[in-house]
Amino acid sequence: MNSILNKLKIARQEKGLNQTEFGNKLGLPQSHISKIERGETDPRLSTVVDMARIVDRELLLVPRRLAPVIRSMMEGGQDQEPMWKPDEG
Repeated sequence: MNSILNKLKIARQEKGLNQTEFGNKLGLPQSHISKIERGETDPRLSTVVDMARIVDRELLLVPRRLAPVIRSMMEGGQDQEPMWKPDEG
């Protein structure tokens, strides 16, 4: 869960949202966002989904056996570019 939350934190920062603005969109206080991002509290799944959607991300469930393939396609590998990238815009 921490890796997901860390990616959401990075996405929040890339969107230019501070914790207060992010919290306002979620209906949560800044202090709670801070605790979530520091791993001091476990958010509900619905909160994580909402966090992802605010930063234009989507959580997907894939069969475990396909996860390495999906990661490789999205992130690339050692010295390899991702096989797929979303359109910019």
